[in-house]
Amino acid sequence: MTVDAKMIKTEIQLPVDFLYFLGIDKTRIEYFVKKNFLLELYREGKISLGRMAALLEVSRIEMLGIMKDSKIPLNYGVSELDEDIETAKRMGILNESGQ
Repeated sequence: MTVDAKMIKTEIQLPVDFLYFLGIDKTRIEYFVKKNFLLELYREGKISLGRMAALLEVSRIEMLGIMKDSKIPLNYGVSELDEDIETAKRMGILNESGQ
């Protein structure tokens, strides 16, 4: 494992035939592991959608598609809804009555 001021890089060893059996191209294993690690952290409520998208270097919209493909439900609580409503009001999309 290597460490610098901002990132940690770790290494895992898996048999090539195991990856072949699973249908995972060895050139994409790093992305596969990173994506699934981040999805699990999100599922457990440890990171946000935005943080997950940023770490995977995709847009939030792309991240929603990845989540859908992986059958990971969107964690969207009351506080996020309230925040989105306030943002919509500030942007003029909603008026004060919520319409």
